[in-house]
Amino acid sequence: MRNLLLVEPLLENYTSLPAAIQAGAKRVALADNLAVGGTTVSKGVMGEAVRYAHEHQISLDLLIAPRGGQAPYNDVEIKIMEADLLEAQQLGVDGVIFGGLTAARQLDTEGLRPLVAAAGGMTLTLSTVFDTIRPQDRGAAVDWLAEQSFDRVLSVGATQDRSADWTASQRLLTSAGITLVPTNVAPDQLDQVAAQLNVHSFLNVQD
Repeated sequence: MRNLLLVEPLLENYTSLPAAIQAGAKRVALADNLAVGGTTVSKGVMGEAVRYAHEHQISLDLLIAPRGGQAPYNDVEIKIMEADLLEAQQLGVDGVIFGGLTAARQLDTEGLRPLVAAAGGMTLTLSTVFDTIRPQDRGAAVDWLAEQSFDRVLSVGATQDRSADWTASQRLLTSAGITLVPTNVAPDQLDQVAAQLNVHSFLNVQD
């Protein structure tokens, strides 16, 4: 079963990209400053990473975040993210990962709407902010994500019971046609989680 699984490494900047591709990665995600949760790489890094990945027939996802942390983004930060998304689109990035919450831990649909528009043509993945949304608000969030054509949702899962949290999320997302991507799963647990949730894709921070 293992050879059917796609484990997408989340890399810190361009320097880790060649080694990840050489190790067999078929899809990679790229960010900067992973110690604070990840931020957007520079325009120069974007361009070089796209060129290198596409030369090796690898799909490249890009994390879009103006700073570390998951606090609500203000209007200026949303504009920064929008500009970075337009740049990523022009450079040929395959997919983007981003998210945003309100102070009430609900999906920031107002802030995310212009970002979705700026990301036109790229695969849309909601970041792990999904884990922070209150359980009673997740159904509405999933409905909105489906309306905006999000393809995937990243989830680390609740600390107290990752399995139960993933199962509940999977039920909501599958009904909306969105793929759950469990994140930071230990290598020796990949097969078990894949079988339990009937998922085939994972995203793990690359050490």
